[in-house]
Amino acid sequence: MTDRRRSDDYKQVSGYVPVELAREFKSICAKQGFSQSEVLEEMLYEWVAKTTTAHSYKAEPTPPKTIADLVRLNMAKLKRCGVKNLSALSKGEVLPTPGDFAIITSALSISEEERKIIWQETFKLSVSSNSTSVKVYKDSGGSREGECEYS
Repeated sequence: MTDRRRSDDYKQVSGYVPVELAREFKSICAKQGFSQSEVLEEMLYEWVAKTTTAHSYKAEPTPPKTIADLVRLNMAKLKRCGVKNLSALSKGEVLPTPGDFAIITSALSISEEERKIIWQETFKLSVSSNSTSVKVYKDSGGSREGECEYS
């Protein structure tokens, strides 16, 4: 997990809220196993997206092109689906397993055609165009086994 306090990729945001709201927020975060930072980040993404969309001159919002886009735009809905590493997925730091991708797209009611496009676009971006091969691993609880190389 990233040490957000020491990372150049994170900035502290603060404000004042009523004491009871702060207590309830802290309690709910603890009960659901989320850090307050994760939840605040999710809420800020949603608020910024809503605010910029409301003030945007675009008629239609741009549909997500990659898995990272899809996760970033739908963090709140996906937190309840049991998919791990949402923060890393939203930044494109990791890719989901096919099972997690199925859960994500099912929870968001993504059509089969859109699923294929998003999957292909994500892997097109994650594999360098000058690569001569790609290593694929079967995930077994954090260990790599069954290495296959595709050229």
